[in-house]
Amino acid sequence: MNNRRILPIILNYNQPEETDKIYEKLIKDGFKDIISVDNGSNLRPKANSANFILPKNIKAVGQAKMALIYAMDYFPADYYWIINTSSELAENINYKQRLNSSLDKIINAGINVGILSPALISDEVINHQRYRENPPQDYSLCCWCECIAPLISHELLEKTRKNETGFFEKKAERGWITTHELGYESANNQLWWILDHNLPVKWNRNIGYKKNVGGESLKDYRINAANELKQILFKKHGKHWRIKLYLNFLKKTKQKQFPYKVIPYDPFGVWKMFFTRLYGEKTIKTPIYYCMI
Repeated sequence: MNNRRILPIILNYNQPEETDKIYEKLIKDGFKDIISVDNGSNLRPKANSANFILPKNIKAVGQAKMALIYAMDYFPADYYWIINTSSELAENINYKQRLNSSLDKIINAGINVGILSPALISDEVINHQRYRENPPQDYSLCCWCECIAPLISHELLEKTRKNETGFFEKKAERGWITTHELGYESANNQLWWILDHNLPVKWNRNIGYKKNVGGESLKDYRINAANELKQILFKKHGKHWRIKLYLNFLKKTKQKQFPYKVIPYDPFGVWKMFFTRLYGEKTIKTPIYYCMI
């Protein structure tokens, strides 16, 4: 723990006040090196904390990619904490201490950590990532979580950079594909995705789009993100990419004796596909999240 370096990276998309609030909290918690990205848009002024300023308007995946390449090549850390401005950090938690404490416990339990995700305070979050006081377990092993404030290891990011996946997928502009590929790479490289049930972060979902500073409408964002996700992963993994990624996680975890509960989770489609085949397309009116515990 004493020699471990965690480098926070704040991804700002036209939300300077939220960016500065996160930055100030990180300073308060003892982080000294913080990358605060400005997305290069003229819709809003730069955050006071901005120190990595992009030359033109770039969305979150591009921001993360450029900041990570810069940090990984010139100021490498053991872990990069990628925080977007839909996140709200709790004042009563020292996140530097808490992240290091969790990493110590997980590593001492014999698990290679690729990603450590916080539980989220939100009514919209998937069931297994929702924060609850006094949770039945401290940690779970997941194949997919909302990437709101994930702590990602340098080792895993090097794998994704080499394979041009996740943040390094050249065709991805929006973040939906990132989470699926990070989960896939985590399982493939035995750098596991761990959910910390005692580490809360509030999630203000799509706050930039709801404030009309997202550069596109919320409806267009969701349509474009879904199309991007489908096209890229279909090309890489075939028509049934959802099933392949899901079953890959089950296969990779099957032979392991993990000290934490393993949550096989299908974010968007396997069970929907099964229900559709059984009952017909019209029975599935809206996307539903299914969680098996």
